[in-house]
Amino acid sequence: MIFSHALCCSVNMSKILLIDDDKDLLTILKTTLVRKGFDVLAQDTWDGSAEVINHFKPNLIILDVFLSGVDGLDICKKIKKSPFTKNLPVLIISGFPWISQSAIYEFGANDFIAKPFEVNELLKKIHTIFNKKHESV
Repeated sequence: MIFSHALCCSVNMSKILLIDDDKDLLTILKTTLVRKGFDVLAQDTWDGSAEVINHFKPNLIILDVFLSGVDGLDICKKIKKSPFTKNLPVLIISGFPWISQSAIYEFGANDFIAKPFEVNELLKKIHTIFNKKHESV
């Protein structure tokens, strides 16, 4: 997987790429986040996401662990190892809360949220990630 754009310098912190194979969850999250002022692109598969990252230039990826045919944790690790996307925050979501520590410490995720979750809990995590990224710039 090759990423061709450095994503560390964007001033606008509002673009979110959602990747989850649960289409109902994607619809709910996208609608909610758009209402909160975010520019959201939702995908139900990882296919083509590297190109989407290059063109959409998200400021955050919200990524499910179990996607059809791929492991979201491995994707997160690849994103964090690429010199072009290593500073791109990744929030992992999963119905398996016991993987939270490995998602963060082993695979490099910025945060983790267990399904099911309250929208306010998700928004709090998103704002925390954006605030940490903004403080480090």
